[in-house]
Amino acid sequence: MSEKENFYKSVYKIAVPVTLQSLLMALLNLTDQLMVGQLGDVAIASVGMSTKIYGIIAVVLAGLSTGVSIYAAQFWGNKDSKSVSQVLGLGLIVGFAFSFLFSAAVFIDSPLFLSMFTTDANVIDNGYIFLQIMSIGFVPVMLTMMYSAILRSTGHAKWPMYVSLIAVVLNIILNYVLIYGNFGAPALGLKGAAIATLISRVIECLLIIGAVYRYRLPGAVGLKNLFIIPKPLIRKFFGTTYPLLLTELIWVLGETAYAIIYSRMGTMEMTAMTITFPLQGLCIGLLSGLASAAGVLVGNRLGANETDIALDHAKKFIRLGIIISLIVGVIIAAGSKLYVSAFNISEDAKQMSIYIVIVFAGFLWAKVSNMIIAGGILNSGGDSKFVFSMESTATWLIGVPSGLLLSYVWKQPVYLVYLVISLEEVVRFGFGYARIYSRKWMRNLVNDLAEKAM
Repeated sequence: MSEKENFYKSVYKIAVPVTLQSLLMALLNLTDQLMVGQLGDVAIASVGMSTKIYGIIAVVLAGLSTGVSIYAAQFWGNKDSKSVSQVLGLGLIVGFAFSFLFSAAVFIDSPLFLSMFTTDANVIDNGYIFLQIMSIGFVPVMLTMMYSAILRSTGHAKWPMYVSLIAVVLNIILNYVLIYGNFGAPALGLKGAAIATLISRVIECLLIIGAVYRYRLPGAVGLKNLFIIPKPLIRKFFGTTYPLLLTELIWVLGETAYAIIYSRMGTMEMTAMTITFPLQGLCIGLLSGLASAAGVLVGNRLGANETDIALDHAKKFIRLGIIISLIVGVIIAAGSKLYVSAFNISEDAKQMSIYIVIVFAGFLWAKVSNMIIAGGILNSGGDSKFVFSMESTATWLIGVPSGLLLSYVWKQPVYLVYLVISLEEVVRFGFGYARIYSRKWMRNLVNDLAEKAM
């Protein structure tokens, strides 16, 4: 098999499972919203507020699992399976400490956490039990994310996908049974939705860990090999990971700022933006597998000291992302009227939404390229400090200020505000693309740590 054929086969092996898993999670979120939506406005708001609180731990765990992925991919490329297990152990220790403490705090005083996001007494009174039950699942979620990160980084991406499929189906079935009281079960309403989610997350966690040890996948080692971690690895890991956590935080704050900008422009403007979010999420989810594959394959090559091949892979991923996203963008733009017509909103809001969808389609290539460059390629070489600088500069020196000026000072329509804000993606692409060709990001993070025990 030629190098080119081997490359695309590897991309397919990693990108497709990750993409399908993203779509499965999107399906689960949509199904949850539809089922809970039958319980009324308070129930929907309660779930929404609880999701915001869950988002806090999700951001931290996402940054941590990315750090685990970076080192696992390089150790695997360096044929050092012992260190792969050690970096998993490090992720589990840090992840458990944070998720357990956060889970305990939320469980003990759920109303306090809800009151940070809403003053509605009905939402707090009805939602606290939902959040309290959900908090029990924070540790299982952490375990699932850490083991999934290891499996994807070592080329075993199909296992997290299989487990997610089972968890999604189980969650939907349990929602149907416990929310509405079908098959002889009591109708528990919002509490039933929380129990269904908790059971699904626990089962998902047990299945992913069970698969690792049953089939002797990477990470299937005893406690001694898992939790005895060399100090040099600890220092390097945290040096790479803390900028990842800051980047996740900057992203969340940026998205919150954009949401405030759009919502303050008016109800119709916010409605027009909101109905495009599912489409945007679907498109990004469809192409998220490319970023994961880039991080793994480029990281493997860097760990093996094959820098020229790593750079070649990076260029191929960027080209592939641009080509696919341009095709998808044209399809989205062409179908914008059809998509918007599915919503029962005013004609003015529909026209605004069409313009917003077209703008999104026009910038999709930049969004996907940045996801591949920053989230996949640059991070694979431990260039997380540059990524943090690039992301924070683009968001807070270009995106947010321009959005504020156009919306509050110059009173421009929402689609024009969105277009100018989206220009930050092009700026970010320029910085990231230049960084790729500078080769400054190409670092073997594990050469001095490798123990070649494979």
